[in-house]
Amino acid sequence: MKKYSIVIPALNEADNIASCVQAAAAQTINRADYEIVVVDNGSTDKTAEAALLAGADKVVVETHRGTNFARQRGLEECSGDLIAFLDADSRPPKDWLERAGVWLSDPHVKAISGPCDFDFTGLPWFVDLIYARHFITKLDRLLFFVFRRKAGALMGGNFVASKETLDAIGGFPPFTFHGDDSAVAMLISRKVGRVVWDGDFRVKSSARRFEREGHLRLVLTYAWYYMKNYFFLNIDSPGIKEIRIQSTQVLTQQ
Repeated sequence: MKKYSIVIPALNEADNIASCVQAAAAQTINRADYEIVVVDNGSTDKTAEAALLAGADKVVVETHRGTNFARQRGLEECSGDLIAFLDADSRPPKDWLERAGVWLSDPHVKAISGPCDFDFTGLPWFVDLIYARHFITKLDRLLFFVFRRKAGALMGGNFVASKETLDAIGGFPPFTFHGDDSAVAMLISRKVGRVVWDGDFRVKSSARRFEREGHLRLVLTYAWYYMKNYFFLNIDSPGIKEIRIQSTQVLTQQ
């Protein structure tokens, strides 16, 4: 069994996946101690071929589109004890897995995450700096102080958790995109243990989503889904793993 697995969901990412896989393959820990699993989420380009050529150990296909559906498929296919997640346009630093391992050696820490470095400049850079290094690191304690309800924060394209932790929450919740990562953070913090946000645990990433949707609009959208999950997420609702098991049981009964 591998010590780590890196899972990378990808949808039509033929232009980006190679640099992501190559950066993932250049970690400071022994390459034999981790695998890279790319989940092709129904691409119509040459994402799968590009991933394999760049050094991915495995490419699997998940036809149900959505970030958490792809992450869940990757979780089911990988063999590592610690599962690390990237986006296809991300590039982790060389000590990314090593630093995650240090954090997760603490039995009280169940997941480690941090910000993405989008190469912002000017005011967006300053706002991102305050948000990522100061505000988010204190958000869980602030919310618990005010509302007496646990919270966590993680970036879907930059977090690591044990397979045991992800299985304990029933697999990934069935979110296709917005709210996908905050739901995972809430479930882990409320059902398993502490989710750590480290402002220095960063990966390089593309700002294309901000450019496409607008910086302010996207930030407000993320904030809305985070608070929605904080107050209204049903932590006992089935995750994707449980939904698939139930669907299989129904088909078998028929």
